[in-house]
Amino acid sequence: MALQSLDITRRSASPTSPPQARHTLEVSKLIDVSACIGCKACQVACSEWNDLRDEVGHNVGVYDNPADLTAQSWTVMRYAEVEENGKLE
Repeated sequence: MALQSLDITRRSASPTSPPQARHTLEVSKLIDVSACIGCKACQVACSEWNDLRDEVGHNVGVYDNPADLTAQSWTVMRYAEVEENGKLE
C-alpha cells in the first residue's frame, strides 16, 4: 500500500503525463446499416464523444445534421429510398 501511495505522489509531481494518457488509441465504429432506423444518434454521439463542433452553416433538416463530412464532422448518416419491384425499401 505504501508503495502505491508514493507512486501516486511521485506521478502527480512529475511534469510527464501517466503512461495511459501519453498515447491515444485510434478506434473505428462499425454500424450495422441493416438495423439502422436513421435516428442519427450515432452521428451526435460521435461528435459529443470526440468533442467536435461543426461550424454553424446551412441547416440540413436538424441542427446536428451536417451536409457532408468535414474535419469537424466524422459521421454523416443519409437517408435513401430504393424502389424495387414497385415498392420503396
